Amino acid sequence: MSTEESDPTGSVVSMLMNPSRGMANWYAGLGMLGIFLAILNIFGEIHPTYHLSWGGLLTFEATNAAFGTKSLDGAQFVLSDAVFIGFCIGLSGIGFRTINNDEEGIADWFKGLIINDTWPALVDPDLGGWNKLFGAWSLLLGVVFYFFYGIAYTGWIDVGVYSMSIAFIAFGLALLMAANAPEGDDNLD
Repeated sequence: MSTEESDPTGSVVSMLMNPSRGMANWYAGLGMLGIFLAILNIFGEIHPTYHLSWGGLLTFEATNAAFGTKSLDGAQFVLSDAVFIGFCIGLSGIGFRTINNDEEGIADWFKGLIINDTWPALVDPDLGGWNKLFGAWSLLLGVVFYFFYGIAYTGWIDVGVYSMSIAFIAFGLALLMAANAPEGDDNLD
C-alpha cells in the first residue's frame, strides 16, 4: 500500500481551481457573459418587465422568486446581483489566471477570438472543408442571433433565445471539432 492516499475531494477542488486551458476558456467566457448580464439586470435592460433575482433563478426559486418587479426609477441593485457578480468575477479570474500563465497570455487570447482559422472559413470551403464552413456559419449565427434578439427585444434571458443560440453554437462547435479532427487510419481491419 502506498503512503500517498488519494483524496477525491482535494483533486476535484484542485481541478476546478486550476483548470486546463480548454476549461479556462469556458470559465473566462461564461464569467464575462455573467458579468454582462448582471450589469444589464442592474440597469433594467435584461427583460422588458422583470428584474431578475440570480439567487432565485439559479436555485429554481428554492430560495426566493426569480422574477421581481422592475423599478421604474432606473438602476436597481440587490444582494443577489452582488453575489452573482462576485461569482462571475471569480470564475473569470480563475480562467484568466490559467490563460495568463500560458505563453501567449491574455492579450493573445482576446486577439485569438477575432483572428483565428475559423472566421476565414466563412467564405472559403477550401480552408477546412464543408464542415468548417458550416460550423463557422452556425457559430456566427448563434452569437449574432443572441445579441440581435437581446438588443432588439430586451430578451437577454428568454429561454427560446437561449435554445436557438445554444443549438446553433453547439452544432457549430461540433462541426468545427469534426473539421479539425485528425484523420483516422485507412485500414480498419
